[in-house]
Amino acid sequence: MTTKTVPSWEWDVRVRDRNLKKGLFTEKDLDKHLATLPDGAGHCDSVTVAQPGIDEDEDEFDSDEE
Repeated sequence: MTTKTVPSWEWDVRVRDRNLKKGLFTEKDLDKHLATLPDGAGHCDSVTVAQPGIDEDEDEFDSDEE
């Protein structure tokens, strides 16, 4: 990694592959960065939300009527 500080947005998962390819940081730098992030699992709740367009019960609309 270079001696300059990498801005937080450069670590964003949406751009980090591009930044790795550009040489902004290495896989080792990424691993070190990820190890410094706090574990927020204890501060959240799981929420289940039905996703529109995904039929959870595929047989619901199947019928023998034609």
